[in-house]
Amino acid sequence: MNPRTIPPQLTETTDILLADVAIRVQLSRTDYNKAVDRYQTINDWIERDGSPLKELVELFYSQGSMAIGATIASRLRTDEFDIDVVAQLDLPDYVLPHEPLDMLFEAIRGEPGSRYYKKTKRRTRCVTVDYEDKMHIDVTPVIRRLGTPERESWLFHDRPEDPQEPSYRLIANPYGFAEWFKANTPPDQDFADIFEKRAAEYEQLVLMEAAENEPVPLQEPPFRKSKAVIVLQLLKRWRNVQYDTRSGRRPPSILIAKLVADAANHTDRLSEELLLQARHMLHEFQRFHNAGCCIHVTNPVCEQDVLTDRWPESLRDQAIFINDLENLVAKVERLVSGCDLSEMQAIMMNLFGEAPTAEVFRAFNERLGKEVRDGRSQHRPNTGSRIIPTTAATGATIPSGALKTSKHTFFGGE
Repeated sequence: MNPRTIPPQLTETTDILLADVAIRVQLSRTDYNKAVDRYQTINDWIERDGSPLKELVELFYSQGSMAIGATIASRLRTDEFDIDVVAQLDLPDYVLPHEPLDMLFEAIRGEPGSRYYKKTKRRTRCVTVDYEDKMHIDVTPVIRRLGTPERESWLFHDRPEDPQEPSYRLIANPYGFAEWFKANTPPDQDFADIFEKRAAEYEQLVLMEAAENEPVPLQEPPFRKSKAVIVLQLLKRWRNVQYDTRSGRRPPSILIAKLVADAANHTDRLSEELLLQARHMLHEFQRFHNAGCCIHVTNPVCEQDVLTDRWPESLRDQAIFINDLENLVAKVERLVSGCDLSEMQAIMMNLFGEAPTAEVFRAFNERLGKEVRDGRSQHRPNTGSRIIPTTAATGATIPSGALKTSKHTFFGGE
């Protein structure tokens, strides 16, 4: 393979703004540490004296977005975070599907007046604990399938509020999927360093504002992430925007993650990665739809673990999402081809929602204004489209036509 020159990371305006949106919708290190503390507390609580699961929890581990560092706010207007964990139970594999779910529900809820009694809900495949700060922890009970690859397990489906719906068990390996995903989306060193620093500085700023500008100790930096993982977060946010006012199920995050990992590691820029992934996802859905069937995707480390077992429920559901993807591709193509800041903001608000996009562009414009005042760049007031740097030697303005798109370091400046 011929060596290629890797361009500077996160120097294009579009890439900076996309990265900043991802930072604002992801799980911060502060919330991550809070989530870890909470599910460890739940683990200890499940095994307390008097619990129906005392000494029956073999493993307690994260799954899904938490396991791969791609957690984002699950709701558009309330910044709610869903944290998914697995409780591997030492129960016989012949138990009825409702039994592990019922036992886990009773173990977490506890007695009247206990810490989780009014916070616990029994779901179809998991037990949810709701916290006052809009964080939710979903604990899924599983039973290990002996003689199979690491952590391959039985997963249980039971909906007591609907007696007509059959209860059943499924084969799943969320741990294996997470390991496969991470192996297929390794972080690029330069990109990971810059994104990590940017995310840490943003979180530090938020903490300082919350403390009314009192000094706040710098938190540990957030996850080191590849462009593919950042794009996964953006795609999940985009999906949440599309389905915010729709009823029924959304395309599952694990399905989007699988398709992203399949196509990762072929671009140099964040915006190019977003376009590549959007096109790839559209192609995969169209391929199944043109054949007259719903998309079928399985866990690459466990063929019996079907990632599309509950969505899409019909070709109509699939057609709606294909239309969403076609719109996504068209808009990202416009971002990549180059447009002024006002159009860029309108596109990104449509894709990722008003709140994070408005905050990102406000911060960007404030930083730009400071550079103009400091004489480090000039701004074209007519369009808001370019940052026109001045030469260091003469202070002369570089003609705007010489610049295809505005270039910055990730932290501002030429």
